[in-house]
This record gives sequence, C-alpha cells and structure tokens, in this order.
Amino acid sequence: MRAKAEFSDLIRAMVRRDWGTVDQLLDGLETSGWQSGNQVIGAAFAIAVNDRFAGGGSPTEVTRFVTETLAQFPGAQSLPTLEMEGLVRAALGEVGFIDNLSPETALQMQIVFLGKLLQDRNPDETQLEEFMADVERTAAEYL
Repeated sequence: MRAKAEFSDLIRAMVRRDWGTVDQLLDGLETSGWQSGNQVIGAAFAIAVNDRFAGGGSPTEVTRFVTETLAQFPGAQSLPTLEMEGLVRAALGEVGFIDNLSPETALQMQIVFLGKLLQDRNPDETQLEEFMADVERTAAEYL
C-alpha cells in the first residue's frame, strides 16, 4: 500500500513544483519497480486529460497539446510523439491508439503529461486534495 501513497505523494509534489521531492520519489519508484503505478498515475492522467479537454479534444488540439508538452519538458523528447497523441486520444475514449504501447512507456508518458496538466491547472490545496481523492477513489477500483 506504501507504493500507492508514494504515487499520490509524487502527484502532490508535481503540483507544488517541489522538484527535489519529485526526483527523490521517482528514484525510489524506479528502484521498487513502479508497483501500483499504472493504476494511480493512470487514474490521475485520465481525470486530468478529461478535465483539460472537457469539450472533446480534436486531433489538432491533441497534437498541439503534445507539442506544447514536449517543448515544456525537453527531457521527454525521446518519447514517441504519435504514441503520445494516441495515449491522450485513448484517455478521451478513442480506443485502439495504444495497442502496441508498452506499459512502461505509457507510464513515463503519463507522468510527463501530468506535469504539464497539473502545472497548467495550478490547483490550490483544496482543489488538489479534491483531485487526489478522485484519483485515489478511481485507482482503488482497479487495484
């Protein structure tokens, strides 16, 4: 259960722009093998993407979002752009775009996207805790 809490802590640190804690948690999660990461990070990613593209999100809007994300996080430039677009579109309900995407790569992409989505959203502490409660409730459905 501690791994789940570490992912929640990671998301909180990303919102607070506490990069030292983010790096420390990522290092620890890398060592532990990312157990339970797909559920917690996946839930946060899906919720944040659907909030960001509440009106639907055309392919052009998704492409622009991916381009902005890669520009903001240069370390993510090695991630495959088309697959990143597919991951966002899959979160919006367009199935079939991520059939060949490895879980590890998807998780890396989701973390990068969360950095962008959460910084753009810039929630206050109350909004952050509401978001986290929603994430943890959603993730619990898949654990």
